[in-house]
Amino acid sequence: MRNARTSFLNRPVQRGSISFRRGLTCVLAGVLAAAAQSAWAEEPAAQDPANVCRTMWFPRGARIQMEADGTMPLSRRAILKPPLPTDAGCQADIEIHSKTALAALMGPPVVTEQQQRVLLRPAEHGSPASVSGQATVNAWGRYARLYGTTTVDGLGLFDYQYRGLPLREGDVLPGQSVDASASFTIFSRDSGEEVGKFVAPHATVSVTSRRVGKREFIRTALGRSECVPIEYVRTTSLGPMVVAGDQIATKPTRMQVTDWYCPTRGMVMRQDVSEDGKVQHIETTVVEPLSDASDPAQ
Repeated sequence: MRNARTSFLNRPVQRGSISFRRGLTCVLAGVLAAAAQSAWAEEPAAQDPANVCRTMWFPRGARIQMEADGTMPLSRRAILKPPLPTDAGCQADIEIHSKTALAALMGPPVVTEQQQRVLLRPAEHGSPASVSGQATVNAWGRYARLYGTTTVDGLGLFDYQYRGLPLREGDVLPGQSVDASASFTIFSRDSGEEVGKFVAPHATVSVTSRRVGKREFIRTALGRSECVPIEYVRTTSLGPMVVAGDQIATKPTRMQVTDWYCPTRGMVMRQDVSEDGKVQHIETTVVEPLSDASDPAQ
């Protein structure tokens, strides 16, 4: 099903076909995984929006490029705008542009553009920090196009950057989960005709507790670095969905993931993702600030 996410947009649209439904399911899984990942940040040490903003990704904003190999090559560029303290928490806008292909089909890639706004709220009065976000998504392939919105909402924050943690071998970090929903309209690429609706009101992206391994030097796209392997299982559950008027059930997908967090870089520089006996490597190839740190406007 994971490989169908690119194939369904690159084949003629047939409302009732099983492959069409499977393809829709996998497209949504990929979109929600990106939405949840974009919301991940460190657990804030201080309990006010300004300090929460200082713990997020890059306080001055950044451009990050990621490339993946394997049966589903991926190129993903994210622009993280400088976060903004607000009365409700810390707000950040994210632009994501990605191209995903299915190597076996040798067809054109599926292009996805995503505009997302994330709000991080600090922990207070004994309640954990929380994250929420909304995104507008436009995805298209050779024959079909999806346009719609997604939301994410979770208690507690994924320590995706792992900054500030001792990360000793054998340490176990707690798991987390994010609830999500999505609503898309499906269009024929050639005629522009609306084919139907695609709604998933109750989806989740979760990770199990994460075990810290032994530090070692590895090759990264930006050079050899000492990094920490952090292993966990990521599960994406789309829940019941409505596709073109029909309600269908879905099965959760489980992936074994190893984050290679490199302290000197301050971020995960490589992910090894295993699913159905196949391993894919996702490399961070570019990390650059949006503007010079000396810019007084920042």
